[in-house]
Amino acid sequence: MPHLFLDSLKRFETWLRVEKNLSPKTRAAYAYDLNRFAEFAAKRLHATTVEQLCADTITTDEIREYIRYLREELEYRATTLARTLSSIRVFFDFCVEQQQLGATPCAGIQNPRQPKKLPVYLVHNELKRLFEAPDLASPLGVRDRAMLVLMAFCGMRLQELVGLNLADADFESQSIKVLGKGSKERLIPMNPDVESALREWLAHRVPADGERAVFVNRFGHRLSGRMVEKIVDKYVEIAGIAKASLSPHKLRHTFATMLHANDVDLVEIQTLLGHSSIATTQIYTHTNKARLQEAVERASILTAKAG
Repeated sequence: MPHLFLDSLKRFETWLRVEKNLSPKTRAAYAYDLNRFAEFAAKRLHATTVEQLCADTITTDEIREYIRYLREELEYRATTLARTLSSIRVFFDFCVEQQQLGATPCAGIQNPRQPKKLPVYLVHNELKRLFEAPDLASPLGVRDRAMLVLMAFCGMRLQELVGLNLADADFESQSIKVLGKGSKERLIPMNPDVESALREWLAHRVPADGERAVFVNRFGHRLSGRMVEKIVDKYVEIAGIAKASLSPHKLRHTFATMLHANDVDLVEIQTLLGHSSIATTQIYTHTNKARLQEAVERASILTAKAG
């Protein structure tokens, strides 16, 4: 027995409201997407009206052609295409669960590729202003600059930074041991700026009894990730850097883009960042290399001598 599309859609809307408890706004978005699709499918299948369109006559071809139409003729963005396809996919999955269809026509249709956002990073003069923002007459200012330098020149994740212990910093080999995702260890070389800033902070560090953390608060205990985020926000504002949502992770991006600008091999950048996949690292190949070459010296600016 054929199932009319609009009858199935009414049952679907009731299911969204009663079973899924979705908001009116979300239900309206589903209804909009599916009614638009029904109008397109009815014309393509030569149904006299949308009211005569049967859900079980719709094939994968109709869905593919509809997505193509939205992308090429209406110039929908990938995010809108993905949302539309999701609405169609959920609807047909519902029809299968309700035994109105034997199989979904969405099988095998992949979501549109989302455009990759380029990483936000700082350039030479912005980094210099950021590093100059802490008050070095204060031990906490010395600590804060050391943290900023390590994030920018070691590419550490936020939790890697707050998780650093004294034993992880080896000044003899000029390297820092980092415990990354999945408990994977990696060694990051210290450049002169990192070594100088870290030594200066450790000379001021006053820990609580038994505290092994490199970076401690005013009471001598390990800093939290949230506190580091607040510290970064504070100095971004003091430095007058107009970067939207500049976070500790964006300083990690800065490290990676500086390496790429100076022709460091992508596999080596992957190793330094602790990426499990080279695909994650490849985003840095899309940065403006000419701008970076002009803006950034070889990842060492605090101790560089004036020419």
